[in-house]
Amino acid sequence: MYILKNKSALSLAIALAFSTNSHANNNEIEEVTVVAKPTSYANNVIEPAMLEQQSSVSSVLSVIDNLPGISINEGDAFGGDDWSTTITMRGFSIDGNQQQLGMTIDGIPNGGSNYGGGAKANRYLDSENLATVEVGQGTSDIASASLEALGGTFNFVSKDPSLDKSTTFAYTNGDHDATRYYIKHETGTIFDNTQAYVSYSQTDTSRWVGDGSNGGKDNQHAEAKFVSNFDALTVTGRLSYDDVSETNYNSVSLEQFAQTPDWDQLTWNWTGTPHFDQMFAEGWGTLRENTLGYLKFEYAISPSSLLTISPYYHKNSGRGDWIPPYLTSPVDDEGNPTTEGGSNAGSYGFADSVGNPLAPDANCTESLSWPWASGPGLNPACYDDSATPVMSYRHTHYNKNRLGLTADYSVTFGMHDIEAGIWYEQSERDESRDWHKVIDARVYHHFDSTPYWTQYKNTFDTDTFKWYIQDSVALGDFTLNLGAKQYLVELQKYDHFNDITSDKINSDSDVLFSAGALYQLSSSTELFASYSENFAAIKDGVLERDSSALTDIEPETAENIDFGVRYQADRLSLTATAYSIEFENRITFIAPGSDTSGIDYTIGTNGSYINVGGIESQGFELSASYMLTNEWNIYTSYTNNSSEYASDDPSSYANGELIADAGPSFRAGDDVIDAPSDMFVLSTDYYSGDFRFGVSAKYTGERLGAWTDEQTRARSEVDGYTVIDFNAGYYAEVNAGAFTSIDIAFAVTNVTDKQYLSGGTGNGSTYFIGAPRTAALTFTANF
Repeated sequence: MYILKNKSALSLAIALAFSTNSHANNNEIEEVTVVAKPTSYANNVIEPAMLEQQSSVSSVLSVIDNLPGISINEGDAFGGDDWSTTITMRGFSIDGNQQQLGMTIDGIPNGGSNYGGGAKANRYLDSENLATVEVGQGTSDIASASLEALGGTFNFVSKDPSLDKSTTFAYTNGDHDATRYYIKHETGTIFDNTQAYVSYSQTDTSRWVGDGSNGGKDNQHAEAKFVSNFDALTVTGRLSYDDVSETNYNSVSLEQFAQTPDWDQLTWNWTGTPHFDQMFAEGWGTLRENTLGYLKFEYAISPSSLLTISPYYHKNSGRGDWIPPYLTSPVDDEGNPTTEGGSNAGSYGFADSVGNPLAPDANCTESLSWPWASGPGLNPACYDDSATPVMSYRHTHYNKNRLGLTADYSVTFGMHDIEAGIWYEQSERDESRDWHKVIDARVYHHFDSTPYWTQYKNTFDTDTFKWYIQDSVALGDFTLNLGAKQYLVELQKYDHFNDITSDKINSDSDVLFSAGALYQLSSSTELFASYSENFAAIKDGVLERDSSALTDIEPETAENIDFGVRYQADRLSLTATAYSIEFENRITFIAPGSDTSGIDYTIGTNGSYINVGGIESQGFELSASYMLTNEWNIYTSYTNNSSEYASDDPSSYANGELIADAGPSFRAGDDVIDAPSDMFVLSTDYYSGDFRFGVSAKYTGERLGAWTDEQTRARSEVDGYTVIDFNAGYYAEVNAGAFTSIDIAFAVTNVTDKQYLSGGTGNGSTYFIGAPRTAALTFTANF
């Protein structure tokens, strides 16, 4: 079934130590099969206790937060909002503006991690079905199938079916109206060669901010997986389905947080004043539906060679909502009213009794001040009592279909372990935006299902082909890795309303080289060093923007160097890594009217993407796991990172001088926005018979934000913070009637109820508020 390459006893020992999944119910180590190969780059897998530290309601993303170099921030403790989710590693980010880290599910590409059309791992995996997470910091596995792996990759691995037949039912109840039902049936061995399972969960939570109509999460999720063995051939199939409706969290400024640290500026009472009600929480929504299926064929051609082929299909659909406090007046290029395409000739916030737009009293200059200045046009005081307030409900629709295949061939010839493969994918993504009239803004946000304006409708086709080859040469205690890979990416846009197909845009990489060395210093210690060239293709989102000068935009690239040591003794596992990264051609979005206050709801396809130089990062990472006794373990990790901009912001500076009307921004040598210099984790887990408990603490250091003054180069600062989590559980074998065992698990995040700002939005001006103390209790019964 698998080829065991025993080139490094220490690599095997560490892989076993960190990837073995401790069963949450019986505290026994499960038997696993590991393909161990020398790794010359920094990598980690989660420890078993990291799964138990999280509630089953929590997102699978949260389990990697304690690994070195990684920071995971979500809008609440249950991962209830993709809009507010941010991930950082070694100065690279996944947030609303940037996708610089790769993500795969069982080695299958996730289709991007961006908000519009992407899907992170939590859309594909329930926490109970997660076996482990493999993290490649800086240098990713050469076979990793991702177009975003500038700073490394996360591979979320699903559990294989059990050999034993069983049924599991779990119920969770927690703070903020959290409830969750989970059921899973394992078939055991059927047809003499097959194991399978199917699971389903229903999760509901409310936003922790506010009460009443404050929104929340409604999530249905299902998974099925089978593994069949036919002598030299193993066939694995997996299908996941996820349907979720989420209410967003809003980011706040430092001043807003200082004033009200438990409020994100969204409201939960409808006032009938549109300028206020544009912040009504339930009008800020994310709806997503994801289906991902794959088949994996693993054929052992000989005892020393393995061919793996994995075709897959992914369908993504969804919608993002906002409620602008006005109606628009769409017109075509000749100024005639239109319902499709065109532009907005003007907006109005009030109408007469038959729907005609009204202008404010010419003598009225008053303005509402919250959430930002309304101007007279949106201020009810500037109209007579007969004026009717009007609003829109704006929908952005996302649809994506991906069909692809990965193929990998590995073979051993004497001292050579050779791996080669390809990744091919065809992707079609549709995006459109329509505006619906709110029926009566004085009453609620109920809207007319027929849009009065469809602002744009575009289709993006992306073809991706990647090839790679790598040779690992074993020379006694010394192993040398040499590899090469290349991405060939082609993008095209079709504008439905203008019936225009863009030229095909090639976003190909050069041939990217990687090299590494691994030295077995002793039976317990190995040294490693690696160099890799990483790449992120131009994304189809760049083609959305009519002002982007595509001929001037270069794909993003990064060069990564690692030096490190791994140590594995009977009770102690330790890894230390120093790294240096040069990130070039960073792409960012420049919005028109970026200096205006408030949200520009009508932006459409305006604005542009440009390259804004690079980032240079250096740092080191430490992680250690020590078994004090057979029941008591301590884990710690520390990260020190320094990330600096390599050049001035070209949108703000020319020839070293600030451009007229431009605001202060980054200059060469400045620290990167929202990149903490220090992160420290300390956790301990104790097992006594059927009882278990654990405590985990994580410190995130101070971060720098946007520039507030060009002359002094003063910047905003975000305070560091420490969050402490606690978990406890009890497992019992009952063997009474239909029951075989039960388990009770209790988890509390942010035990001290620390108020802090977590992930930023990438601009250094606004941040999401960290989740308060949140507890959840899970009861699990096995049949």
